[in-house]
Amino acid sequence: MGRRSAGTDAEPVRELTDFDRLVTDRLRSRGIDESAVDPQAPGHRETAPQALDFSTRPRRRKKPRGTVLDWTSLVLAILAPPLGLLLNIVSRIVNYRRHGWTTTVAKVATVLSIVFTLVLGGGAFAYSVVAERDAAAATVIADAQPLCEAIAATPGVLDSPAYGWPTEVAAIPVTLEAMRAYQLRWQQLAELAPDSAQANLRAIADQAQTLVVSVETTQAIDRNGNLSTMAAVTGASGLPGWVDRHCE
Repeated sequence: MGRRSAGTDAEPVRELTDFDRLVTDRLRSRGIDESAVDPQAPGHRETAPQALDFSTRPRRRKKPRGTVLDWTSLVLAILAPPLGLLLNIVSRIVNYRRHGWTTTVAKVATVLSIVFTLVLGGGAFAYSVVAERDAAAATVIADAQPLCEAIAATPGVLDSPAYGWPTEVAAIPVTLEAMRAYQLRWQQLAELAPDSAQANLRAIADQAQTLVVSVETTQAIDRNGNLSTMAAVTGASGLPGWVDRHCE
């Protein structure tokens, strides 16, 4: 064991064991000074623990308040949603570049502008559909007025047998002349009719022309058969219902 010299402040000398030598050799082989880790090694100095240094610790960023641009986009999100949405995009870009995030006001403006823009777009689409339908209906009514006026000129014609087909018993020339007048009238009505009724009225005129040619050729009239034929054609025309829908 080491001994302290009398009257001196020399440090005691510690005898090294085989384990100490092994540890020392290992530390030296790794380039570590054993005096830095061995409190009893010669030259080792105790150092007081240093206080934690928070000077380099990042400070907590204060969340920015809503800017004038944010509040303006929020107001426009309610009053003019598409414009508010565009302004909100600008405000969020500006906030992100300045602060690294967007404000709560800008986020609320984003939600409101998107929702109200969708509502406004849906309302505009529904209005356009209704307006287009009403415009189409108004066009049909306007186109139907000439035919409506012509039918109104002969009250009760749609309630008569086969829309006025001649049923009086008379000589063949007289009946044939009435048949020609019937055919000519419905041909003229077909020319006045809009597309929605023209085909049905033309079918009435064409069938009447067929019967006129038959009587002219045979000089014989099947009064009941002709009336039944014309009643089938006029009944299929649906003209009374069309008049109810389009004539004021």
